[in-house]
Amino acid sequence: MFNRNSSKKREEENEEELTPWQKEHNRYLEKQEDDTKEKANANKPTNSSKNPETKQEEKSTANNNYKEQKKDNYISFTDRLPKLKNHRNKQLHKRLFIIITLFTIPLLFTLYYISPLNSLSNVEVEGNQNIDSQEIVASSGLQVNQNLWSQYFDREQFTKKLVKEFPRMKNAEIKFSGLNQFQIDVTEYREVSLLAKDEKYYPILENGEVVKQPQEKADKNKVILEDFKSQNQIMSTIENYYELPKEIQSGVSQINYTPSKNNEELLTIFMNDGNRVILNISNMDQQMQYYPQVAKEMDDKGIVDMEVGIFVRPYEENSTEDEQEEEETE
Repeated sequence: MFNRNSSKKREEENEEELTPWQKEHNRYLEKQEDDTKEKANANKPTNSSKNPETKQEEKSTANNNYKEQKKDNYISFTDRLPKLKNHRNKQLHKRLFIIITLFTIPLLFTLYYISPLNSLSNVEVEGNQNIDSQEIVASSGLQVNQNLWSQYFDREQFTKKLVKEFPRMKNAEIKFSGLNQFQIDVTEYREVSLLAKDEKYYPILENGEVVKQPQEKADKNKVILEDFKSQNQIMSTIENYYELPKEIQSGVSQINYTPSKNNEELLTIFMNDGNRVILNISNMDQQMQYYPQVAKEMDDKGIVDMEVGIFVRPYEENSTEDEQEEEETE
């Protein structure tokens, strides 16, 4: 009696946990099972040895086992609810992120546009040695406290203006040095020689350009040119000079342009050892290769004439001839 009551009680508790639809479905299954068992019992011979209470208990136990197995295999809606909530929360967060991003990006651009970061705050100069930094900034056309990006996109125009303004400037590049700061990187032409004129010395750049800013004293490390009139003559002379070996270059003190009526390429080279060399601009790099050997064979200081062949004349013997040549030239 106790077993039947406890079994019945457990069955009622299980039924309370189920939804109405599940309860109705269970009743239908029980009815189907009972009908199946009744048909089976009807076909079997009756066994009068079993107690009716025992039969009822077996039936109740079979039903409970079936319900327990069914409950284990069934996943209720309440079990699936947390997963559905998590999925919906992820979708909601994703949409919220997209909406915030769409509104935040234009807002940041607007704030940047009206902020001081959108204006040029400072301009620095690097790489200049002979050109004043303030002059470079002033001549560039860059304007502080004006729109940063419009000036950056037009940077090629500013650099072209600088190269045209300063003969010493070989190249210029404008780039960012900070969040709203520019840096002008300057590359200058190298000074290769000096042009002597009116007791002053004008720097000659590697491109043959003569700087119009004179200096009072000559640089001992640079060769001095004198009486040159054409930039092409200067360029040809410098190019041939730097083709010479270093030991011959260091022995040259000054190069004068001394054309004659028959030869417009004639040069007179003053050597540090006291000799003078006469030769043509076009073949200076070739003929000067022989000078060290010729100088060793000279007994006295004089003139080494390489205009046509190689001839050596002492100064004393040629003083009268030099005076006559000067008179004829005048």
